[in-house]
Amino acid sequence: MIKIRIKYIDQKFASLHVSGHANQDVYGKDIVCAAVSAVLVGGINALNNPKDFKIKLDEGDASLEANNIISDHDEVVVETIVTGLKSIEETEPKYVKIIIE
Repeated sequence: MIKIRIKYIDQKFASLHVSGHANQDVYGKDIVCAAVSAVLVGGINALNNPKDFKIKLDEGDASLEANNIISDHDEVVVETIVTGLKSIEETEPKYVKIIIE
C-alpha cells in the first residue's frame, strides 16, 4: 500500500511524504504506482521556486517539505498535487491511503 502523509501548519502546507508500493500489479505494470508518481513528479516539476522546498524522490520513498513561506503559485501547485493524490485514493482505496495532519 502507498501511504501518503500530508501536514499543514496554521492551514498552510508544511510537508508531504509518500512511502511504499501499491503492489496492484507486477513491477513495471503497476498503474497505481505510476499514477502517484506522475502526479507527484509532474507537480514538483511545475514548482516555480523548488529551492523553497526540501525534495526527496527515491523509489518507494518521496517527500516534499516547505523550507520557507511558499509563493502563491507554488501553493496552488502543491494543492493540485494533493487533489490529484486524493483522486487516486478515492478510486483505488485498496492501494492508497492519505493521512492529513
